[in-house]
Amino acid sequence: MKVKVISVLDDNYMYLVIEERTRDAIAVDASVAKKLLHIVRKENANLKAILTTHHHLDHSRGNADLVRQFPELHVYGTDDRIGGLTHRVVHNQLLKKVFCGHEYTVRNLKFALKVEPDNEHVKEKLAWAKARDDDDIPTVPSSLEEEFLYNPFMRVREESVQKFTGKTDPVDVMRVLRKENDEFKKPKDRLPIPALLAYQWGLLNQSAAAPK
Repeated sequence: MKVKVISVLDDNYMYLVIEERTRDAIAVDASVAKKLLHIVRKENANLKAILTTHHHLDHSRGNADLVRQFPELHVYGTDDRIGGLTHRVVHNQLLKKVFCGHEYTVRNLKFALKVEPDNEHVKEKLAWAKARDDDDIPTVPSSLEEEFLYNPFMRVREESVQKFTGKTDPVDVMRVLRKENDEFKKPKDRLPIPALLAYQWGLLNQSAAAPK
């Protein structure tokens, strides 16, 4: 089996999973149909199905176009809001590899380092992820075994994580982590999107666009 990691939009990933003997393939989160089909043709693959993880357009908006072009295509997902859905599925499989839908690895590991500043696994993974990011190389996949070493959301029973949150109950620990992570991810001094676009298009001068 071969997995092609396809970077699209701002920080999204699509995946093309290819059975190398038959060249049959399944796409995961087909958000940009044109780019996906370019990779399908380049790999000489036969696109048989799409798996859509959730209904957000940055994960599903290519479905309708692909189904129009390939009426026999199967689209799998868990949500009726997913465009082009043909087959409802449930989550009942053991996952060994973890493929995320966005490239947030460096940011997530920076948060993990805030939670556990003495965790050597976090430090090593962050250094690795930064090097990959600098070279524009995807950081996926990881494994569940790895995630348990550095992902604070999977380490809620660890003393160091509980110390950071001030809680011991796993549910309370998770709740505090979620809140802290949301605050950690908030952009600072960032222009509103319309203003940013106007600035990029030269409609605003730098002094007018600068945040106060």
